[in-house]
Amino acid sequence: MQQTLDSICGVSATTGLMPTATGYAVIEANPGKLEQGCTVVLSLYGRQQFAKLMGQSFITEDGEAIEGESLEDVIVVGRVTYFVNRADEDDSPVM
Repeated sequence: MQQTLDSICGVSATTGLMPTATGYAVIEANPGKLEQGCTVVLSLYGRQQFAKLMGQSFITEDGEAIEGESLEDVIVVGRVTYFVNRADEDDSPVM
């Protein structure tokens, strides 16, 4: 029996999969309170990107800090539960 990525990752009504350059991110759409250092998917000016919550700011993958008045334009799409890398993109795949 072949399992789907949805069943392996526990995708439910409040979680989803988002394609990344190296595989997928599992996103919790209703994360509740965000903890410091957690990775989120946010939408800023119609563009989705990953960022970490650090203090009162979001730090994007390219090191840009989104803070202050810029936060008014941010929509948090969800918290990243974990990343799933494709085997050909992972240096130490487990199969």
